[in-house]
Amino acid sequence: MKLFLIGMMGSGKSYWAQRLADQSNIDWMDLDAEIEKETLQTIGEIFETEGEAFFRNKERDALHNLSAYQNIIVATGGGTPCFHNNMQWMNEHGTTIWIDEPVEMLVKRLTPEKAHRPLIKNLNDDELHTFLSNKLKEREPFYNQAKYRLGSEALTATNLFELLNS
Repeated sequence: MKLFLIGMMGSGKSYWAQRLADQSNIDWMDLDAEIEKETLQTIGEIFETEGEAFFRNKERDALHNLSAYQNIIVATGGGTPCFHNNMQWMNEHGTTIWIDEPVEMLVKRLTPEKAHRPLIKNLNDDELHTFLSNKLKEREPFYNQAKYRLGSEALTATNLFELLNS
């Protein structure tokens, strides 16, 4: 069983992956953290020194390396589903869940950590809201391909655990 959590940055993918993995006693992985481990660079450094195309190739490779795992929960990067047919690959190799949080919630969560996120580090709060709204519109066609979609009202450990075991 492979479970892929997708959604915008700040939606809680890593948080929920870790909680669900702890409850289920299976492994979990943050795809961005794996890329950082492999390259010995932060995502920000990769974007600055190598560019987004290089990062997206590393991301695809890290994702495809998950074929070796039998049971794992994966917190993907926000853009992971949008490149290299990654969404199709995830749907073919596991179960995808879109964690769909409102833009206002994303802004609230991301404002304190903008400096660590290359796509938003130079944005003020108004620009952040606009950026996230536009990015969501851009990514929605990919996110909509997820097998399940959970918004704030349905996002509980119990609901995720039920999906995991369905």
